[in-house]
Amino acid sequence: MKRALGLCALVLFGLGCGVAQPAGAASEAGRDLRLEVALIAADARMLADPATPPRRREGIADRIRSSLGSLAITARYALQVAGSQDARQDAGREAQLVAAIGELRALFAPGTLPAFLRAADKLAAAYPVRLSYFQPLTVTPGRLASGRAIYRRYCIGCHASPDPNAPNPAPDLFRMAQTEPRDELLERLLAGVHGDRTTSLENPFSDEEIAGLAAYFLSGGKDGAPAAAGGR
Repeated sequence: MKRALGLCALVLFGLGCGVAQPAGAASEAGRDLRLEVALIAADARMLADPATPPRRREGIADRIRSSLGSLAITARYALQVAGSQDARQDAGREAQLVAAIGELRALFAPGTLPAFLRAADKLAAAYPVRLSYFQPLTVTPGRLASGRAIYRRYCIGCHASPDPNAPNPAPDLFRMAQTEPRDELLERLLAGVHGDRTTSLENPFSDEEIAGLAAYFLSGGKDGAPAAAGGR
């Protein structure tokens, strides 16, 4: 397992290096993979938290299982988009990454949660989400207005009154902004909605709109907010 994760770290690092790529496809595919890995690790931490209710724990486990099921496909696409001119080298990288993901999937079994959490955290650390656009997050009247408008149009129906008994409830986004690490909040906003057939799995918002949502949630939904919101 240690060797597989080491190989995975090298492959993931390689996605950000090498030949120049068209900015759109390469950056989006790479970020999708980074976000997926980051959220698997974040969900694993929630699953390991003794304070997480049993019903919620079931939903988180299902979500991790679903993410692990599609992670190899996401990884293959990211590698293909970021590929070099060396087909043999690219095939080797893909095989190494898929093997490392397979090891991670094998660890997600009863009684192995601590080992799975360590492996997920190591993978996420090897391939961090780039959040320089959002950190530090400057809160402006324009961003607050944008975040408020998006929340009221698209989010409030599910998130204003989350069902505490649901396995994967729509969270209170204002509470989440106050209790989750800043990076994790941004990663969840960037990744969009997972596991809900009524919504798209693709994030429909631009980075600036995500910044507006984050500013609005961090302000507590109030118009008056500090000039900047730093931290993690």
